[in-house]
Amino acid sequence: MINIAKNYTSQAFKQNIPLYKEKNIVFIAELDWKGLHNQSQVMALGFANIGYNVFYINRMLQRWPRIEHIIRYLKPTKEKGFVNTYPHPPKNLNTINLRLGPPVNWLRIVNRFIIKRTLKKYKIKNPIIIVYSPTFNAIDIINLLKPDVVSYICYHNFNANVSLPDVLLSEKELIKISDVLFADSLYLQNRIKEISGGKKVFRSPPGVYYKSFHRAYRGDEVNRCKNIYYYGGIGPHLDLSLYESLAKKFNVVFIGVVDPVIRKKIPANIEIRPPVANLELPKILKDADILAILYKDSSYIRGVIPAKFFECLATGKPLLVSGLNEAKPYLDVVYDVQGSARKGLEVIEKLPEMETPERFSKRDKISIEADWSNRFKMFIKHLKHTVTYS
Repeated sequence: MINIAKNYTSQAFKQNIPLYKEKNIVFIAELDWKGLHNQSQVMALGFANIGYNVFYINRMLQRWPRIEHIIRYLKPTKEKGFVNTYPHPPKNLNTINLRLGPPVNWLRIVNRFIIKRTLKKYKIKNPIIIVYSPTFNAIDIINLLKPDVVSYICYHNFNANVSLPDVLLSEKELIKISDVLFADSLYLQNRIKEISGGKKVFRSPPGVYYKSFHRAYRGDEVNRCKNIYYYGGIGPHLDLSLYESLAKKFNVVFIGVVDPVIRKKIPANIEIRPPVANLELPKILKDADILAILYKDSSYIRGVIPAKFFECLATGKPLLVSGLNEAKPYLDVVYDVQGSARKGLEVIEKLPEMETPERFSKRDKISIEADWSNRFKMFIKHLKHTVTYS
């Protein structure tokens, strides 16, 4: 797996990456290292592979924990999202657990004490800090480590789906002290720009290990049109009624972590499978004929570009979408069914005509451009102008 992950740190690429003088970088991540794959793990591994000392701080609380969160922590299982995409990370990549209370202002004195005691042994000097979790705990880590560069990557619309009211306050404070701002979607890019008072906000969208995911393509998908797959979080954001309608005619398979809130609402004619590590997905997706990301339209979802979006494109398979405002720039390569089962069935029926070589070629080109090698290179480009190099 690591060999695949090293594809985006080739020797030629390394020559274009200036190294920071102390070569320490801290990720305050939104996901655990041993968790479902996303941008923070990819970026952290990329920096480790080019020589940085990486300190990856696992997910910290962004809300008051519910009973299922406590059970998940005490009894981690594959069904709860504990998959190990990178079982053997480089020696210069350290994962850190900070067992802190919720990031509310009145608990800061307790959380600061735990942060200081835990991080003291790592002796982190003059780091770059990359923040995905914009809490007061993140700000207190910044204040303790005194970094030369702080970058915030917004991946979540906290205005529409806030974990704690204090997170909105801490996010504004973090934006003020950040040297470089990123957002993964166009909507969030505009949101952060507005909050910041007009600061430059760069894009850091999801990516894909193109060569790995392209292996899922068989070539006979549109002729068979039998299996429809979705993978990722299985929660109330999904348009279950739309999936249920498609499941009356096709085999619909969900792969991922089921939110307890909707566990009993998932239609019986939909097959549910446990999540798998990101780099194992392509061999499972090979049996899919169609991929479908069907969400309910909401103020929160309007800012979401799913982490799986470019992975789906890279498989070469037809992709149905719904409720995804961020998919609008790609409507010439995906199929927006607009919440309609009738429209979805019509699209599937016409796939042999619509899946032209031109459409396939353009979808392929977009996914190649989204390869993590290119995402990582662009991220470095935006960072390097703010960093003091030796």
